[in-house]
Order: sequence, then structure tokens, then C-alpha cells
Amino acid sequence: MKKVLLIVCLIAGFGKINAQDEATFSDEDLTKYATVMAWAEMEKGRMTEVYNGWINNDETLEATRFVEIKSAKGDSLKLQEIAITDDEMVAFKKIQVNYDSMTASFKEDYIGKIKEDIGAGLYNSLKKALKSDADVKTRYQVVYDAIVEESKASSEGETEE
Repeated sequence: MKKVLLIVCLIAGFGKINAQDEATFSDEDLTKYATVMAWAEMEKGRMTEVYNGWINNDETLEATRFVEIKSAKGDSLKLQEIAITDDEMVAFKKIQVNYDSMTASFKEDYIGKIKEDIGAGLYNSLKKALKSDADVKTRYQVVYDAIVEESKASSEGETEE
């Protein structure tokens, strides 16, 4: 009888643990997460524009040559095949160093925003829920879209002034 009671208690306990795993997220939680994710997407877009600007505006290195060099992935034989000049390589490396610095700064800011604005626990549990819970994903998408629209409207208002 004790064994049966112990087994019933264990099963009930596992059920309780599983129920706790299925967290519900408040609108405030979704807003915190969506705000950081919207910022990250906008920042990635800005970084892409800056990176493309560096490539397209470099006087030493044409964009097509940049792509060829990047496609060689540092392979010396491939670089020889495309007859890269020293000046082109210097320009390529300069752009890549600047890009790497920009992405490292973004990553640091992104992690900081996660820790400070969302919290690591909420970030991890919400990220997991967004992959597996259609209801949470739908609610999140509504909040995210509203934040993106609001952000676009405020940035358009800033450019008109």
C-alpha cells in the first residue's frame, strides 16, 4: 500500500512540475521581449546598410571584387586565381575589421538588453515557448508588429521635423 501511495504521489508531483513548465506570459512579458527583438531587427538592418555603404563607397575595391574576395574565404589559391592586389586586400580587411567591430558591439548591446530589459530566465522561457506554443507565438506577433509599426511611425516623424 505504501508503494502504491508513493507512486501516486510521484505521478501527481510530475504532473505538477509539467504544469509549471507550461508558463503563461503576461502582455508585459511579451512587450519586454518584443521591444528588444524589434530593436535588434532594426539595428541589424542599420548595420547591413552601413556595411553595404562601406563596400559600395570604397575607392580601392569594387563591390563585385569584394564579393569575390569574401567568397574565397581566405583560401590563398582562390585569391591567386582572382588576382587580388595588395590594395584590394587591405581595403577588404579594413571593411571586415570594421564590420567585426560593429557586430561585436551589437552582440554586447543585445546581451545587455536581454539581461537588463527582459531577464535571462524570461528570455529563455519565452524563446522556448515561441518555438512550441502557437498561442504564445500569435500573441507575441501582435505585440511585436505593434512595436515595429510604432517605431516606424516615430522614426518617420523624426525625419519630417
